[in-house]
Amino acid sequence: MRGIIDSHAHICGDILYPRWEEVIAGAKEAGIEKIMIVCTGLSEAERAIEIAKKESMFDVACAFYPNDILKVTDKDFIRLEELVKRPQVKAVGEIGMDYFPYEKTVPADIQRDAFIRQIEMANNVNKPVLIHMRLATKDTCRYMKEHLRVPGIMHCYSGGFEAMQEFLDMGMYISFSGNITFEPDDISTQRAVREVPLDRILVETDAPSLTPAPMQGRDNEPKYITYVIEHICRVRNIEKEDLIRAAGENYRRLMGE
Repeated sequence: MRGIIDSHAHICGDILYPRWEEVIAGAKEAGIEKIMIVCTGLSEAERAIEIAKKESMFDVACAFYPNDILKVTDKDFIRLEELVKRPQVKAVGEIGMDYFPYEKTVPADIQRDAFIRQIEMANNVNKPVLIHMRLATKDTCRYMKEHLRVPGIMHCYSGGFEAMQEFLDMGMYISFSGNITFEPDDISTQRAVREVPLDRILVETDAPSLTPAPMQGRDNEPKYITYVIEHICRVRNIEKEDLIRAAGENYRRLMGE
């Protein structure tokens, strides 16, 4: 397989960055043409921008993750506003809402305010958003409808088929990760995999998280995106080359290439 685009990977985080050259070598060997390096903090973003200056196979997205918001200052937001204007930064994300019952879950109103602030940031620079949504479909959809004026990606989509229609109507692309390979999985999500229009589908790893089922127990890497592709092709009964071509065209269209 060649020409693959991993639309979401955290290779500048603390887990993969110490061996990022090895990770990239594995990605190239697996046929990956481009990776969107997603950064959930300022230090990650600085690393990624420097890498992207040297390697054309990388795009960068940066923003503040919903469950990190309590640590973010106004000064940090001002710095983020500067970073998203850089030519290497192609998108604002990942941003969104997360209602998973963590030990220290960020209150919903604080998540909401940060989400809207970063949506407006994306609107101002006219760059796509990468949306994180976990157990928060209704509120995420509502805030997007009220404030979002740019297209984007529903990252690691698991919101089900019915909600997918609303996101498609907003101009969003639907990206699937290793979670779709887990058994048992949400039947509605598998329906979304099967029925999302081919001109709106993307693939990703979310590395180092969400390692596909055959590689469970290891840190996820971009090279494991082949398992996501294979699963989608089985569900949709299409050829791998057709999915890779469509996902690549979709990504480039979204990024204005």
